Amino acid sequence: MNYLEPNYEYITDQARLDEVAENILARETDLAVDIEGDGLDPYLIKLLLVQIGTAEKVYIFNAKLKFDRLKSVLENPKIKKILQNAKFDYGVLKATKGIEMGGNIYDTMLAERLLTIGLVRENSLLALADKYLGIKLDKNWESYNWDQTARTGKMTKRHLNYAATDALILFPIREKQMAAIAREDLTRVADLEFSLVQVVANIELKGSLIDVRKWRDNLDQLKTRRDSTALQIQEELRPFYKIKQVDLFGNHADVLNLNSPSQVIGAFEKLGIDLPSTGEAILQKTNHPVAKLLLQYRECEKLLTAFGENLLAKIHPKTGRLHPDFMQIGADTGRFACSNPNLQQIPTDSSFRSCFVPAPGYKFVVADYSQIELRIMAELSEDPEFTDAFKKGEDLHTKTASQMYGVPTEMVDKKMRFNAKSINFGLMYGRGAPSLAGQLGISVEDSEKLLEKYFNTYKKVKSWLDKVGKEAVKKGYSKTISGRKRWYKELDPGDPLYQRMISHTERQGKNTPIQGSSADMTKLALVAVHQRLNKEKYDAFLIHTVHDEILIEVRADQAEAVHTLVKEEMIRAGEKLLHKVPIQVEVKIADAWEH
Repeated sequence: MNYLEPNYEYITDQARLDEVAENILARETDLAVDIEGDGLDPYLIKLLLVQIGTAEKVYIFNAKLKFDRLKSVLENPKIKKILQNAKFDYGVLKATKGIEMGGNIYDTMLAERLLTIGLVRENSLLALADKYLGIKLDKNWESYNWDQTARTGKMTKRHLNYAATDALILFPIREKQMAAIAREDLTRVADLEFSLVQVVANIELKGSLIDVRKWRDNLDQLKTRRDSTALQIQEELRPFYKIKQVDLFGNHADVLNLNSPSQVIGAFEKLGIDLPSTGEAILQKTNHPVAKLLLQYRECEKLLTAFGENLLAKIHPKTGRLHPDFMQIGADTGRFACSNPNLQQIPTDSSFRSCFVPAPGYKFVVADYSQIELRIMAELSEDPEFTDAFKKGEDLHTKTASQMYGVPTEMVDKKMRFNAKSINFGLMYGRGAPSLAGQLGISVEDSEKLLEKYFNTYKKVKSWLDKVGKEAVKKGYSKTISGRKRWYKELDPGDPLYQRMISHTERQGKNTPIQGSSADMTKLALVAVHQRLNKEKYDAFLIHTVHDEILIEVRADQAEAVHTLVKEEMIRAGEKLLHKVPIQVEVKIADAWEH
């Protein structure tokens, strides 16, 4: 088949649209779906074309027509819809035509991501056409002048060929991908990702409401704290410099630029401290008040840069809400990523979180899994001490500290618990004694002693971590409980960095089964919560997720019922993956997004 000269019919007549829709509904079980428009914003885009293809022919519908009959086709759960980047098409069709494609979706972009995680990120339609069909698509989108086409309404053969080809090639690409998915035993994970498409699309469409005045108040307070800290640093260092001039208001000039690494290193030299760099880890280990102040200053600067007026500029002019872009498989472990703006980046203990509020008459239901990654490590390692602690409902960090320091649990202080917590979580990321020593502010020797006590207590944790790290190198991939795979590039023993790269792969091999299984669990929960909210017709919407946390906006009088629903579905999702340790979910009703 010549995919670059596709068989298509361009339909501009309403009667013909209705006729084709009826024929498709009666005969087809698999359809390729694509759209063309003049932009990427589902609320502002002018939809121009909708393509629905069979394996042999593509029907291109002018978007000016009424889509009532097509709606029944696309919303039919018995028909498999094949798309590239389905989340985008789903969002546009819902926002512009009120069409919700339902859960029976196959996304070639997500499928490719699953098949190549850790190796490449080439999952555009351009890349897939070349890889699977040897076709070079013309994807110079700007050259088609879709915005001009939107104004004139004139479609050329080049436009129609472009639209038809994009739909037609989805069939052979899917066929080849499905064979690979079956071969790699990824069907279960693929089905999860595909069922999540409508959930993520709806999260993006709903968006999050932000209290602008409160946000700006936070910015003002942060700027005041930053400036005060900067002044303290300048005054601490002023005696070491000859700069004496003052401005018209009697303020002393700065003695150095706090954002200049070379000047900061020079300043510490005057203090008698030799810094190899000005990195955060180095400053944390530097026992001097200026180092502590500099860390505080940088934290303020970081927050102002990430969450300043730039974020408020992204409030949508039509909805008055923020609509981030959620990438389902953003990280190679399977975790979500978020951008434009990145709301996952807002620190848990930051006052900025409290600026996210429900609409008037609504509440938030905030839910997250309790210590889920540690529970997953207990499940996978089968360490009796770990699993026993969770079964008894004990605080694992306190128990760990008690055993490491040889004191009763009631005598464990905050520092002991913090050190134990750092080790519990650090080991999941493959951290060794030097890294932990830096975080805990102790010597490497003392850090090694703590780790030795830890592993004497949790012997099976150590053996499991060592095993999965080595297996990642040997097999070339890691697996989650659901079967999600993360591949690693083949290493060359002749590479001078070979041993360092081996260590890097081992660290990823330790973390991926844990973090990836946590991601799978949260995704299972998101799908289940979404489906049940719709089935039971609650006035409630999923609006955000951060790792193992889920945020729902719900009408106030339904908050208690949804609180119960969310907890039930999250526990049920967790129990699909974990069988040796209990699942615990913390859920609360709130008037703001606060942890």
